[in-house]
Amino acid sequence: MKNEYSKKIILGIDTSCDETSVAVVKGRQVLSSVVSSHAQLHSKWGGVVPNISRRAHIERLPQVYKEALSRARIGEDQIEALAVTIGPGLAIDLEIGIEFARDLATKLEIPYIPTNHMMGHLLSPFLLNRNMNGPVGKNIDINELLPAYSLLVSGKHTEIVYFEEIGKFEKLAKTKDDAAGEAFDKVGRMLGFGYPAGGVVAKFARGGKKDRFGLPIPMLHDPGVDFSFSGMKTACLYKLEELRESGMKDKDFSKDFAAEFQHKVINSIERKFKRVLQKDPRSKDVKSLWMGGGVIANTLLVKRISKICREHNILALVPEKKYRGDNGAMIAIAGAFNLAQGKYMTEAFDTIDRIPRLSLEDEIL
Repeated sequence: MKNEYSKKIILGIDTSCDETSVAVVKGRQVLSSVVSSHAQLHSKWGGVVPNISRRAHIERLPQVYKEALSRARIGEDQIEALAVTIGPGLAIDLEIGIEFARDLATKLEIPYIPTNHMMGHLLSPFLLNRNMNGPVGKNIDINELLPAYSLLVSGKHTEIVYFEEIGKFEKLAKTKDDAAGEAFDKVGRMLGFGYPAGGVVAKFARGGKKDRFGLPIPMLHDPGVDFSFSGMKTACLYKLEELRESGMKDKDFSKDFAAEFQHKVINSIERKFKRVLQKDPRSKDVKSLWMGGGVIANTLLVKRISKICREHNILALVPEKKYRGDNGAMIAIAGAFNLAQGKYMTEAFDTIDRIPRLSLEDEIL
């Protein structure tokens, strides 16, 4: 029962940060997914400005909702349940999606599913496209993929989770301070790549030298499995100041720096994952690894983690590229599992509020 998911038509809403997203999912099949990015609005400020993002959500959410229904070719009365992100995320952004979802669930008299944004990322490999294709095929029994590990790499989280079954898990490795995505974004800004900078770092890194500047491997001598990238950010800041003062800046400077930074961060993630495989006695029985989060868009990271999985006979599962960033479809698929497990509401929706610092382990209902 725990690993079953609802086959109902579920609307997923995510307004956790700088993207307004609504999707329609039937079972695991994505009927539509609409994402409206606020990146251009924030670019001149070099980062997300909460009030600007909040206004964008207010202005865009009604239209994004209508477009999601249109693309899914369904009417409002065909929505059978509604899943919405209640955390983690920016508080004033979360409340826009929550209020919209509460009003809609009340109007349509359908189940309301408060959903953890991080769980959405972890379950995103289960999404199928309109043709019923995806990393986890339509005929695969989810129980055959368990027990499993999940690797979450996003702007605020770098974590490794053990799943005995969906709904029953244990966090094995967590972020001690800054996550990998935060480091990518900040170092990208140091290099003058603007906002958002994380993806630009990966593009610049292609073909660059990965051993030119002597940057450290984060947590190289730490015997544990937790992640930390604050030291890497500081090391990059000092190194860039040193290099610029010395006048060392040639045509390959940014490309080589981005390549070395990316290599060292991924190396750290690899080492921690390998250490989990060595330390966790259950690893020999693990059948799959689910990857999720915006940084999973980094193809080199996926390639290198997948290689480790092959060496340990673990099936590596990665969502389609369009579902690796924040999106409503991942919230809907998490909602489909919650609905099947009875984790939903049919009244008193206002008793569940935004939880900006919601962790993966926190019980919502």
